[in-house]
Amino acid sequence: MPELSPRRERILRHIVQEYVALAQPVASDLIARKYEAELSPATVRNEMAALEEAGLIAQPHTSAGRVPTDRGYRHLVELLMQEERDLAPAERRALRSQFTQLSSQGADGMHLAALLLSRTLHSAAVATPPSSTNTRVRRLELVPLEDDLVLVTLLLQSGAVRQVVHRADQVLSREDLTRLSNELSDKLADKTAGQVRRAVRTLSAEARPFANAAVRLLQQAQEQAFAAVSLEGLAQLLAQPEFAQSQKLRPILEVLEQQPMLARFLAESLATPGVQVIIGAENRLEQMREASLVLTRYGSDEDVWGVLGVLGPTRLAYWRALPMVRFMAELMDLVDNRAGP
Repeated sequence: MPELSPRRERILRHIVQEYVALAQPVASDLIARKYEAELSPATVRNEMAALEEAGLIAQPHTSAGRVPTDRGYRHLVELLMQEERDLAPAERRALRSQFTQLSSQGADGMHLAALLLSRTLHSAAVATPPSSTNTRVRRLELVPLEDDLVLVTLLLQSGAVRQVVHRADQVLSREDLTRLSNELSDKLADKTAGQVRRAVRTLSAEARPFANAAVRLLQQAQEQAFAAVSLEGLAQLLAQPEFAQSQKLRPILEVLEQQPMLARFLAESLATPGVQVIIGAENRLEQMREASLVLTRYGSDEDVWGVLGVLGPTRLAYWRALPMVRFMAELMDLVDNRAGP
């Protein structure tokens, strides 16, 4: 993150604030008149030129004003995360009251959290149910059925069990299958689907087809864990001026319409706990690179958690979204703890 003088930091904040509010390029005379009365428009222009040279703002082709770049948004977000601003006490009380009241009336907490985020931030919001992320092999067991059919049983570290009937290339005895079960369990224990796929070449030729079957079972387990997403406020997303051009919106909608892909993308974006902000080109999925997300985990178990957050254009009110997402996750954790043993 480039070092900025206090004045340039202020001006960058003003530009982002104005652009988020109006979706129009921001002129130097507006900044001077509205925020920096002690500075002349010429001085503000010079400071904006320095911000542009640093790659934090840019000039659209048809405008004399400037707009924030992804890098400019990232600079601001890093500052906001250091500040760790919280919601005002009155807003916290109001949101807690709404959440508690609607939850007591039977509203699903996950959908309710997404709905409140969407309404409060005037943005799209997403939530996934808590799911086990521990999709790793504990043991693989092979049991003969009849002729060349073998029952492949995959035991996961989470305790879940997955099974499939596999047709072997040849009839294998119970002793052969016990030997292969031990080989597979020794070599594949504690591995994910991707790690199992890479480990296949280290196995004997007889064991490899069963390892490939295990990969498919692991992938199915992951798909089922990421099967449901609550999406609220899609109309808010469609109304954003950035998405008036369908070529920018269509790739995002393609992801939103495929719930397993969306849920997996959300979970993979949260490699670590805490609020994460993904801005534009930082997105792993190319289809999402016109969007920004503010996401966090919720759930009291480090291996079983859901995702909660907001989705919008890069022109997002990050200073509102960060504390709001953090607080709604706190409310979800309270509900999770009360529902627990």
